[in-house]
Amino acid sequence: MISEVELLVRARDPNIFTRSFSVPAGLPWEQTRAAQLDARHGAPLPIEDAMSQIRRLDRWMPGRSGRFAAMYIRTRDFVGPFEANVEVDGSIVRVAFGATRRTGPTWSPHFRNGNLIAWLAASGTLATVSVGVSLSLAARSEIGAELDQLEQLLARQAVATDRLHRERDLVQALSVAPGAGHRADQALADLAWASAGRSPDGRIVAVHWDHGLLAVETRGEATPFASSRRAVQRADRPVRPGVWLWAVSPEGDVRSGFLR
Repeated sequence: MISEVELLVRARDPNIFTRSFSVPAGLPWEQTRAAQLDARHGAPLPIEDAMSQIRRLDRWMPGRSGRFAAMYIRTRDFVGPFEANVEVDGSIVRVAFGATRRTGPTWSPHFRNGNLIAWLAASGTLATVSVGVSLSLAARSEIGAELDQLEQLLARQAVATDRLHRERDLVQALSVAPGAGHRADQALADLAWASAGRSPDGRIVAVHWDHGLLAVETRGEATPFASSRRAVQRADRPVRPGVWLWAVSPEGDVRSGFLR
């Protein structure tokens, strides 16, 4: 039977202010802590004048933000422990003020006696798994960084190896050419000169070398070389639309008019 005092207390239950909010993705306890901080900083009353409770509104999922509700009452309106149902975003949430304010933990009957030992064992297992997951993620991050560095190193080595193979193939091709002899060295010297003496405005698209004769194709009519140690002469007409052939005299020959 309910006493008149209990009826009076229930009739004077404080008004409950509610608000819902979201916190970033994280582990469950990290989201709960973030929700507690959000509830304090987002209180509609001065924090010293308010009592608050938070409730999760959805199930925790890895990589997903969490939805929480915060319920507040004025401290001066609190006259004793009470529970109430409040509506938050269309859902009914049960909240209790004062009933859980104890110095020690509150256990449900399911966790009493022998079940408490099993619960603690499960909690220890969960903590171990959580630590293992954290360490595993850290290890994966370090391994990922090392793999990225190794991939970049292999890419650079592949480029260097490809360049070496192309240079080796060029030397071999020049060495077996009819009457080659010293021409391999000459061809390499011509290519080195062409690379070092290229004009900033010249757009070289192909290089030809045949029996001591060097020629290049360019896109546009700008001279391909800025060096004055060799004469460079353009053909009378383009070899194809927009592409011109330029003949280069031998080393030290600056005569013009040698292209026929």
